[in-house]
Amino acid sequence: MISIEVHILYDIIRLEEKLLINELGKRGLSVRPIRAESINISNTSINAFGLIRVAGRSKVLPLSFTYQELGLGSINPFNSLYITHDKFLTLVRLIKAGVPVPRSMLLLDHEEGALSELGAPLIIKPTDGSWGRLVALANTAREAGLIIRSYSDDVLLGQEYVRKPKRDIRVTVVGDRAVAAIYRYSDDWRTNTARGGSAAPVKIDPELEDISVKASKATGSVYSGVDVVESDRGYLVLEVNGVPEFKNVQRVTGINVAGEIAEEVARLIIS
Repeated sequence: MISIEVHILYDIIRLEEKLLINELGKRGLSVRPIRAESINISNTSINAFGLIRVAGRSKVLPLSFTYQELGLGSINPFNSLYITHDKFLTLVRLIKAGVPVPRSMLLLDHEEGALSELGAPLIIKPTDGSWGRLVALANTAREAGLIIRSYSDDVLLGQEYVRKPKRDIRVTVVGDRAVAAIYRYSDDWRTNTARGGSAAPVKIDPELEDISVKASKATGSVYSGVDVVESDRGYLVLEVNGVPEFKNVQRVTGINVAGEIAEEVARLIIS
């Protein structure tokens, strides 16, 4: 047994966390699941790595920062989680890395006139959030204005609506490899399986692997879920998830995603 401990920080023990606990243990790591109800910083050090598996920016960032500063490290690293929990910051990193993305615009106030550059239809969403929540499709400029005024968020992201074949792709990247991918199908314009869509395995071609790995590395992630759409301009990356769910990817593809993540975590800890 390796003496260094890994704390798995969670809200609820889901299948993903159970799989990670099992796979990390198989690799000789000492694993301690911790329900992240509070952070006690009365001690000056934490002799453990933190594997962050909680949901929501307000929990993810302080936990990650604490383990990075007072512990042995955070997985994913704090800077990665800071970037991936903001859709606009993620897009900036992707553009810098040469990763193709949809045309996008950050609205620093609720002035909808700026969106005319994107045309219609278009997507409007907060810069944070998961599972397709609070994401709206505006078919006209008038609809866009009504949607923008309905948000309480001060900062919104406007994005071109990419016409796709009723599916998108979730690619799980671990280290410098795209280890598994699934198509996510839906009759709704949102194709997240958390919203009831179906899934099928994807044969990862070199182009898909290249942009997915580039996207993950651009955010500084050890592992990630990269969302990709097929367009008339080729593959476009929508976002990078730094605390990805992967049970559907593992179930549909039969690939041991948890084992791949555990192997990478063990490599980082031992090196």
